[in-house]
Amino acid sequence: MELESLRTFIAAVRAGSLTAASRRLHRSQPAITIQIQALEREAQTALLVRGPRGVRPTPAGELLYARARGLLQEAESLVDDLRSVGALRRGRLRVGATDVMATGLLPKVLARFRRRYPGIQVSVSVEGSRGLGAAVVAGDLDLALVTLPLEHPDLVIGEIHRERIYFVAAPDHHLRGGRLTLAQLAGEPMIHHRAGSVTREEVGAVLRLHGFEPRVAMEVSSPEAIKALVALGLGIAPLSQSQIAGELGEGRLRRLRVPEFRCWRRSGLIRRRDAVSLRAIEAFGAMMPLRRGRRDKR
Repeated sequence: MELESLRTFIAAVRAGSLTAASRRLHRSQPAITIQIQALEREAQTALLVRGPRGVRPTPAGELLYARARGLLQEAESLVDDLRSVGALRRGRLRVGATDVMATGLLPKVLARFRRRYPGIQVSVSVEGSRGLGAAVVAGDLDLALVTLPLEHPDLVIGEIHRERIYFVAAPDHHLRGGRLTLAQLAGEPMIHHRAGSVTREEVGAVLRLHGFEPRVAMEVSSPEAIKALVALGLGIAPLSQSQIAGELGEGRLRRLRVPEFRCWRRSGLIRRRDAVSLRAIEAFGAMMPLRRGRRDKR
């Protein structure tokens, strides 16, 4: 049964007249009659008793009237809910982020998003880039802030920014000061990102171009922990500029000058190509500082 036919039937019962119902619905009486007859054919029983004083429901019509009111109310509530989601007045957004993004850019963007769309419930998961990428592909996350490159045919990728990666050491490290070569770093213990991470693979690719295989003393998943270990003099580490800016300014770390080491960390926003929460994702993405010409890479 069509919702519009149910509305017509309810109007007829309430008005007690097809003529009155047609005036209330701003439709012709023949159109009202056709819809009622269609309902009766579908129900295979009479729904209204026609008389000189108008119409009244049959027992089947009374049943339909009682049930149809609830159905229409539920349908109207559903439409309101759908419109609220479409207008971003309600809904949810599942966001993933790496450690770096979760403590850097993400809080600022979330604050702006919450102010503008307070009805959207946001949950945040912090993980490595590859795990986040797999979660977005699987539909467990709506979007994620990751380290690039991270390619998959089901993902749409927008680059946010890129920054230099530098080797850092404790302030009193014996290699501090002056220009260094990668060969001079070959014997130094390295506090490195965990195996399989995007940053480790990017750093490793640059080092291998120069015939340099790092001596990894520790594998650590947290950039904050890496900085703490380096500051204690336990090794050197490759970290991006934004990760070390505070420590460099406070003198807790020293940046090593290695001109031949030119490596960048690129961060980006990823989502599924067929994302369900596209309106919310687009609203969130509009608040991200995506690099010009780097949106929606396919």
